Amino acid sequence: MAEDERATTDDEPVRRAPGRPRDARRDEAILKATLEILLADDYQTLTIEAVAARAGVGRPTIYRRWPSKPALVVAALVESARLAIPDVDTGSLRGDLLAVQRHQIVLMNAPMTRRVTAGLIADLATDPELSDRYITEYLEPRRDGVWKVLERGIERGELQPDADLAFVYDLLIGPLFMRAVVWGQRLSREAAEATTDVVLAAFGTRSRSAK
Repeated sequence: MAEDERATTDDEPVRRAPGRPRDARRDEAILKATLEILLADDYQTLTIEAVAARAGVGRPTIYRRWPSKPALVVAALVESARLAIPDVDTGSLRGDLLAVQRHQIVLMNAPMTRRVTAGLIADLATDPELSDRYITEYLEPRRDGVWKVLERGIERGELQPDADLAFVYDLLIGPLFMRAVVWGQRLSREAAEATTDVVLAAFGTRSRSAK
């Protein structure tokens, strides 16, 4: 019987033999299957067995790569290009922020985002190492994409040069996250304009000159 087809009696990770090369095609198939299941169902009901069946591999193949369901889901999110912040340059800070915020709204309105985020965060709270990977490999690159837009706004003279970019980012994302994920409400297109204009009113150079 092939190694990948051996049955396991529990969910303990299977250690990969030293020196055995990983098959990138299997990695791709597993991550693709994970995202497909998350899109169709939710985080709570996703199982390693279901991912293995959809990807056409055995459970040991998955556990050799990712030790747990949360680790697998984080890896799938990190590899999903669909979740990336678009690199936009409309010629104005407001135009750039509107494009970013509209993209965020599309993502947060997706059922997968609401279902997955709530369940995943609960598991990450008990796994500091995985939580750190989720932050550094998934959240921070998305934040850095927004920072690039804000830094360009400073260079254009549209955003105050001493603006706290981390706080500005929180002002942009926080309201969307609270309404979509915490309250479970669908975001309207107007939310992009509202959050963008609040930031510009507080940190735009026009707001300082008007004082």
